[in-house]
Amino acid sequence: MNIMISINRSYIPYACVMLLSLKERHKGTELSVYILHSELTEEDFLAMDEVIGPEDISLIPVFIPKGTVKDFQIGEWPEEAAYRLLATDLFAGSMDRILHLDVDILITGDILGLYNTSFDGNYLAACEDFLTDKVRRKKCREFGKNENTLFFNSGVILFNLTKLAADGFYYSVYADILKKYSAIKIEYPDQDMLNLLFNEKTKYVERERYNYAPYFYKTCDPAHYYDTREKLEKNCSIIHMISGTKPWENMLRMETSELWWEYAERTPYYYAMKVYHVQSMLHRERKLDDALRGKIERIAAAQESGKPGNRDDAGALLDEISRREQALTQRIEKNKKN
Repeated sequence: MNIMISINRSYIPYACVMLLSLKERHKGTELSVYILHSELTEEDFLAMDEVIGPEDISLIPVFIPKGTVKDFQIGEWPEEAAYRLLATDLFAGSMDRILHLDVDILITGDILGLYNTSFDGNYLAACEDFLTDKVRRKKCREFGKNENTLFFNSGVILFNLTKLAADGFYYSVYADILKKYSAIKIEYPDQDMLNLLFNEKTKYVERERYNYAPYFYKTCDPAHYYDTREKLEKNCSIIHMISGTKPWENMLRMETSELWWEYAERTPYYYAMKVYHVQSMLHRERKLDDALRGKIERIAAAQESGKPGNRDDAGALLDEISRREQALTQRIEKNKKN
């Protein structure tokens, strides 16, 4: 099975967690993991090999010179986010398909079924993105698509390299389109470009199994939210910690987070990730507290200027800040013990 990931040095710990879970769920399967990067050293790869172990898995460095994907340097997105647009350039001719995985992912079941799926003449295989109907329709208008068109999430994407190469879809084509159609709103470097070209030429596979986003289902589709390990492992093969649900920086306590930390504990990066987790919790709580204090100050200023107001509102906000601080202290102590 050919796998492609794209990382910088700061994402090595999370890549190791994902790769450990991939290897554990595919014992006896030969795994070739191509690691696209612009800054990793030989020492970095030796350290990753030591964490993951050499049995059944090969980590293959693929160096990408800085600036190769400069056309897709958008906002604060790291350049590694657009490396998957190089898939045809890098791998066509040596293999017929490759599966790209984001590293904020945990493998909880067999993904060979996904890897071996028939493309049925399509360029890609992927899962529907996590968009509300309102946002999806807006993107359809922006991209000149029929309002019923689906968009896929590029965190898990199987490339049909043979067809992409045969029809000339190399990085230079994506870059030329971006320049010629500058009015098109590209927010997500790789995902928007791939959807612009291929979202109607993609085989959509089961999202609950191959790109399960826990918080999305918990809030938007509770009928398919799996709240126990047994349900997760029965129904999901890939868990994707999208957006603000990454276990190493979020306060949410979900079964998926517990599973992720179990793998993280098997790496030498565990303590550093725990420290970062606590720091992220503190930062988020402080931002919330600052917002609440700002509201209190506005209430007080209104009262001092003689405008109608309710002192109970300010008191309730102060109580909320105190409650948050106490809860945060308890969570930090719990994390230290764990």
